[in-house]
Amino acid sequence: MRDQKNRHPSSLPVPNTKYSTSLCREFAAPRARGQKCSKPMKKNSASQSAFFHPRIFASFILCSAGAWFALFSFAATPPSGTLSDTSGPIMYTAGPFFQANQSPVFELDSGPRCDQQGFPCDTYKLTLKVPSGYAASHPKAVVRATMSWVDTGSTQAHYDIYIFKTPRNDCNPNDCTQPDGSEQADSQASSFLGPRNPQIAYVAVTSDTQTYTVMIIPNTPSGETVKVVIDLLPGTDGALTPGFGGPDPTTPGVPRYMNFYAPPGSSAQPSSGEFNIGYNPATGRILTMNSGPIWRITPAELLKPALPECCEGLWENKSSGVTDIGLDPILWTDQKAGRTFASNSTAGANAVYAYSDDDGDSWTPVGISPPNGGADHETIGSGPYPASVPLGNDAVNKGRAVYYCSQDVVGPASCQRSDNLGASYGPGVPAYNGQGSSVPGGNDCGGLHGHLHVAPDGTVWLPVSQCFGLQGGAFSTDAGNTWTEFKVTNGFSQKDGADPSIGIDSDGVIYFAYVRNEPVAKNQPPEGHAHVAVGKRNADNTVTWLNDTDIGATHGIKNAAEIEAVGGSSGRAGVGFIGTDLTGDYEQLSFPGQWYAFIATTYDQGKTWVTVNATPNDPVQNHTGVWQQGGAQTDRNLLDFNEITVDKNGRVLFGYSDGCVTIGCIGGTAPNDFVAFQRVARQTGGKSLFASFDPSTDTTAPILAKAPCLSGVRDVTGSQLTWKVPDNGGSGIVKYFIYRGTTAGGEDLITPIGQVAGDKTTYTDGTADPTVKDYFYRVRALTTISGGLALGAISNEVDLKVTAITVPPVALSCSGINVVLDAAGDAHDP
Repeated sequence: MRDQKNRHPSSLPVPNTKYSTSLCREFAAPRARGQKCSKPMKKNSASQSAFFHPRIFASFILCSAGAWFALFSFAATPPSGTLSDTSGPIMYTAGPFFQANQSPVFELDSGPRCDQQGFPCDTYKLTLKVPSGYAASHPKAVVRATMSWVDTGSTQAHYDIYIFKTPRNDCNPNDCTQPDGSEQADSQASSFLGPRNPQIAYVAVTSDTQTYTVMIIPNTPSGETVKVVIDLLPGTDGALTPGFGGPDPTTPGVPRYMNFYAPPGSSAQPSSGEFNIGYNPATGRILTMNSGPIWRITPAELLKPALPECCEGLWENKSSGVTDIGLDPILWTDQKAGRTFASNSTAGANAVYAYSDDDGDSWTPVGISPPNGGADHETIGSGPYPASVPLGNDAVNKGRAVYYCSQDVVGPASCQRSDNLGASYGPGVPAYNGQGSSVPGGNDCGGLHGHLHVAPDGTVWLPVSQCFGLQGGAFSTDAGNTWTEFKVTNGFSQKDGADPSIGIDSDGVIYFAYVRNEPVAKNQPPEGHAHVAVGKRNADNTVTWLNDTDIGATHGIKNAAEIEAVGGSSGRAGVGFIGTDLTGDYEQLSFPGQWYAFIATTYDQGKTWVTVNATPNDPVQNHTGVWQQGGAQTDRNLLDFNEITVDKNGRVLFGYSDGCVTIGCIGGTAPNDFVAFQRVARQTGGKSLFASFDPSTDTTAPILAKAPCLSGVRDVTGSQLTWKVPDNGGSGIVKYFIYRGTTAGGEDLITPIGQVAGDKTTYTDGTADPTVKDYFYRVRALTTISGGLALGAISNEVDLKVTAITVPPVALSCSGINVVLDAAGDAHDP
């Protein structure tokens, strides 16, 4: 959901005052973002007296107590300090605090507010000084700030800590001591729901000398004095992974991928989104949704006339109209029935809901459903009915039960079932409540859930990230009438982190994909590894866990997010996620990691996994974090999840949002773009998730390369050809042959007019006669099979006619005199 992505352990008590503004501010006049509240309050009210502007007598009574107590509060002691590699930890205290500051304002602010009008805070100036070259030789080093306190009131106090790297041009003043909510901190430890004590913030060390402003926000104080300990963690577990982010070597049987890219300037290129993907085996089309609008991709080989598989697909806007704008986009395609469901609400499958039986050409724009009772993270899924609920022989539902679930931010979640293929739904049934197993009828699982999936035997699985310190969820064996809680052994929860996901193979074995709060050595930065735990449900409704594998270890991945799983034939499953090789708190804006999309596959029930980079040399987020909580943080562009499915041949389709799309961002010379352009990684070779497709692809030996996707232009100087790289069949491409003719289909395929090395995708035909009206071209790849060279499939044909040369504008010097364009680069500008 774009409005409330709040994660915290369900075991933590949540004060009732969390979502209310402070009493002083409830009586203030309405204000726009950045406008100051009408009641003046001195900035660091932990150390300075506060006063109010009289409005009404009630406001005076409510505010005066806080103002009086603030007279006796104190600033940071000491107010500043210097940290080095030899200084050891430094410590300061601040408080006591009495006046609340409940910023950032939810879904409006990117960072905290600190001013004289009702947003008190405390600031501390930190200076980092380490020897020259330290940052370069310690790429995983971080500064850690740990804030703790002892509650003095009758309820749990709540404090947050923020770290700004200074100076910053977007702050006024540039030391960020008075932010107005528009400036996201470089690092923070905060929680939208309930206090955490201690709060620990990490900021990466990227230079040898750096100043910071450390800010304490008293969200719900009751007179506490907080203690902050700041230390330097060198990150001694080694350097970054050599070659991280590059392509994987070609090996027969190992999956290979191409990517579909959203059309420029379209609604498939939003500024933020969470990806949903569906696939209809009857038509071969893909449907996507990551912010509201729904797009349909027809792969190139299904077009008329057909094009090579590696060509870009046809993207068409097939939005339903009613789900274009909302709170929480979700899309699901039932591959057996061919029906696609879409919703963009959290209250049930009713008003902001639609379904289509023709891949979006037409929609039924409403469902009949009572309110679900949830407020966040809706999910839709479908599958067969269990044998105990024989409702699946109806021609209306085509043997498919459809489920809709959502949860109520912190504790409970409920699910509804449709027996008429999503046209209407019954009442919600609680799946879990988050009250804790110590309470009669209570569950340890609470808060946000991932996407539900249905097993071949009709068991409904709903994964949950917070189950009293572990990850797990709930399952139903009676079509959603009752639910049973389960937990993953040693599946440690992150404090925030990704939703888990469950893939299910044809035997009903589950593949629980999750990001594990990885145990690390003392005084090492935190890590969140991509894991898959393989489990079998027993007759007594317990789960036996067979193994648990770190699927990013082969690539040195230290932090992962947005993990999704899908099952296939017996023992086969695929998992997509984004990952980086950098340790530390990966949610922070200043996190310097590079993120790529990875896909892991197993063919032996999780005993072994093969992981590949599906976006080599093209990061999806660059030198920043992936925010996994609620709010309006800048690095929340990728929101909460991606999604994965398979096509009719068992080839993986991983839909993901891309936040780094410009040349500068991809190359690391410019900041992250903070967008969420739609992308789909499509498996083109290697062993698929369906064993029945094995004879049609490479499994242990390479096969012929597929056809390149050819395009080109021509002018009087010749023909300029370019092509997209085809799937290589499991063997590296040695070279490309280029063929030419003067009639359609008349290319001489025996004698090429030229050739280029296998790492090239362009060719210029300088021998083309400008007096010849048409030249027709084709290209194909040459690979090595069984020790010999083999020609791959032929490309599409292009017909090139002479067009006018486009002359670029003449470059000018500063004086306006024409510049001499010097190819050698040794001339001076006149």
